[in-house]
Amino acid sequence: MAEGLLFQLAGLQHGYFTARQAAEDGLSRHALNWRAKQGQLVRIEHGLYRLAHWPPGPNDDLYALQTLAPFGTFSHETALNLLGLSDVVPSEIHLTIPESSRMSRRAGISLHRSRWAAHSDRQLRDGLWLSTAARALLDCLRIGSDPDQLRAAAREARDRAMLTREDVDRLRARPIFAAVL
Repeated sequence: MAEGLLFQLAGLQHGYFTARQAAEDGLSRHALNWRAKQGQLVRIEHGLYRLAHWPPGPNDDLYALQTLAPFGTFSHETALNLLGLSDVVPSEIHLTIPESSRMSRRAGISLHRSRWAAHSDRQLRDGLWLSTAARALLDCLRIGSDPDQLRAAAREARDRAMLTREDVDRLRARPIFAAVL
C-alpha cells in the first residue's frame, strides 16, 4: 500500500487509522512516532492514530472504535439513536462483535458477542456500521430497554419505511410490537 493509500483509507475512516494499517503501508512505528512529534499525526491510544488536520466531529468516539473494530456493528440502543429512531442517548456504546473476536472490554462500551453473520442485519450509514432498525429493536427488547421507547421507535421505523415486510412480520410476533405495527 502506498502512503497515499493509507491517507485515503484514513479519510474513509474519518481521519483514523491503525498502526497495523500504517505497517501495511510501509510506515514503521518509528515513522509514526516521528510524524506524531512533527504534528502530522495524533496518537489517540496504543495502535490508533488520527491525521492531525482532520476536523473533529460529534461521533469521533464511534469512528475511532470502528477503526479498531471494523468487524463490529453499532447495535441496540446505540443503533436506534444513530438511526434517528430514539432520542434517548444510551449510557454506553453498544457494539456487537463476532463471538470469535478477541476484542476485550473497554470502559463505556457494552460488547455483545453474536453468532449471527457479521455482514447480515447491518447497514453502512454516515460511515458507521449499524444494526438495521428491526435488528436493533429486537436486540433492545432482549436486553430490557424501555417498552414505550421501543414501541415509539418501531412506529417511527415503520413510518420512515425502514422495515421490510419480513421485518414487520418478525416484529409483530412479539406482543410488544403487535399493536403498533
